[in-house]
This record gives sequence, C-alpha cells and structure tokens, in this order.
Amino acid sequence: MRVLFDAFPLLAPKSGVGYYTLNLLKAMSREYPEDDHVYFYGRRFSREILEAAPSFDAGVRKVLKKCFPKPYRITQPIKEFFFKHGAPKIGADIYHEMNYVPLPYSGPQVVTVFDMSLIRYPETHPKDRRAYFESYFAKRLKNASHFITISEFSKKELVDLYGVPEEKVTTIYLGGLEFTEPNPDFKGGLPEKYFLYLGNLEPRKNLPMLLRAYAAARRKEKDLPKLVLAGSPTWLSDEIFAAIRENDLSDHVIAKGYVPLDDLPHYYRNATAFLFPSKYEGFGLPVLEAMGEGAPVAVSDSTSLPEVVGDAGLLLPCDDESSWTKAMLDLFYDEELRAKLSSAALERSKLFSWGRCARETRKVYEKTLSLYF
Repeated sequence: MRVLFDAFPLLAPKSGVGYYTLNLLKAMSREYPEDDHVYFYGRRFSREILEAAPSFDAGVRKVLKKCFPKPYRITQPIKEFFFKHGAPKIGADIYHEMNYVPLPYSGPQVVTVFDMSLIRYPETHPKDRRAYFESYFAKRLKNASHFITISEFSKKELVDLYGVPEEKVTTIYLGGLEFTEPNPDFKGGLPEKYFLYLGNLEPRKNLPMLLRAYAAARRKEKDLPKLVLAGSPTWLSDEIFAAIRENDLSDHVIAKGYVPLDDLPHYYRNATAFLFPSKYEGFGLPVLEAMGEGAPVAVSDSTSLPEVVGDAGLLLPCDDESSWTKAMLDLFYDEELRAKLSSAALERSKLFSWGRCARETRKVYEKTLSLYF
C-alpha cells in the first residue's frame, strides 16, 4: 500500500500533534516495511522521516511569523499549491492528514482530529489559529473519507459538534515514549524532589488554579517539593507567571521552558508526582508518557483523561483547589501511596503503544479503501 502522509507538523517545535506525527510515522514504518510511505513537508515530498525541520525551513518559518501577523495566510496557500500539483504524481492509494485540515486531494483520505478545544474554548487559543480553523476545517469536513480521533471523548465531540456520522469515526489511542532514548548527557538542573507539570503553558491547562493550590499546600508544609513547569510559554501565558508572583512562589516554582524529546524520561522518572489539571484534553499525551515512566499521576477528572488514566491515578475535579492541595500533601507524605500509584501507572501504560496505534490506523486505511472503490 502506498500512503501519502502530511508530515508538515514535524517541521515545528513539537508538542502534541508533532509527537503524534513523529511516533505514528515511525511505528507505521516499523510495522509495515513492505508499504511505500511518502511524506509531504510543505513544499516537497520525501520518503524520509524528519526529526526536525531543515535549517532553511526553520528560518523561513521564523521570518514569516515575525513579519506577518497571520502567517497561515501565506503558508497555507503555498502548501496547497505544492500539494495539489505534486500529490497526483505520487500515485498514493490513500492520503492521511495528520492535523485536522485536509489538503486538496481527489482520492480517499483519512483525517486525524485531536480535540474540539477551538470550538469549546475559543478564548484559550490565539486569534490566528481560530481564524485558520474557521476558514478551513468545517469547509473540508465533507472531503474526508474517514476520521481518526484519539479518544472516545473526542469522537463524541466531533459527532456532536459537526454531525459527522459515527461510522465514519474511529478512535485510536496513542502510545508513550517507546521510541525515545534517554539523553546520557542530561544536565537538566532539576531539584532533588519536585512535582512536575509538563505541556504547553497556556490557558486550557488550568495552571493558575494549580499554582494557587500549590501555594496553599506550601502554607501547610514548608518542606513541600518545588513545582517544575516544563513546557513552552505560548499564547496568553502571562496569567500563569502573574499567578507565580501573586502567590509569592518565585523561589518555589521553576519554569524550565521547552523540554527536548530525549530529556523527557528524566523529568518523568524523578518526579515526586506528575500533576495535570487541564480543563480540556483530546487525549493527554504527557499523562501517558509520565505513567509509562512510573510517575504517580494526579489529573483532572474531565474530558478524555479518565480514559487514559483509568484507576491508575488520582482523578480530581479540575477547579477544586482544595482537592489539589490535599492531593499534593498526600503524595508528599505518603510513600506507600506513591509506590501504589507508580506500579498501577506502569501496568496501565502497557495497554497503550504506538505499534497498536499503527496497526489500528492501517485497518482504517483498509476499511476506507474497501468502501471507497
């Protein structure tokens, strides 16, 4: 089978969509070496999986973001021009769009949808992203032969919000850090003991609440571990840093910025506990990664997160500060609780893998092709 993938997400600093794309493409290549996989990188096609953007592409991306208030108005038409004229020459059996919006294509196509946060929580996204989504996503829904969502929750959101027939949507769970080799030269400057949040620093992640809860816990226990916030400050993150100052936490909260892929295992393995208070998730990949490295986890009981965690972690109301304060104190004091949750997390994480994700994705291709022709 010849599959054409939109691998453009690999050219940006990776977060959820980028890691999904990278790990799924690696797993597909490993599971189906007999297949012919072709990757589209915005202006060219290749049979090579790129771990990072070439310097030219990275430079162009940086200049466009700096010079144009709405860079997607430049980049999207360019992508579409090259794809529209190049894709027919590939002769693919099926095209897989990895990031919501399918490019112009006349054959069978599968589209991965991660969540509907742009619809449910538009105020937590930058205006440019909302404009791009509104301009392209809804208009091209009808072009997709089949959709993949990354949780049953996201499947229900897509069906409810856009009326997509359930039979056209398949849920396929993600995997953890199985393709990641820990950096042997890691010098992360982490404290000996710490609570960890890892992900983008943006409004939907509910970090001001976590900071208030952490401040309350510190008032009860002065020896509480520091709180490490690992991830890129993105859109509307000023409120997070304001909450650090307002709660007098500058000496107790460490903002580490973007964490490279091969440093992630070190962050997860050494954490007293992993905390993820997000209000809305399509899956919650950092949670699964943390579980796979044996970190005790405490997460919101909302949206997709209970699907991932099951009974292997603490599930807490996302806006109940007192519950998060108590959880942090319990996790600090109770070594037996941490050991129990760590063991449960490791066992639960075995249910998820990129190999399984690849095999189930290939079944979607086969089903789509059988119905298309």
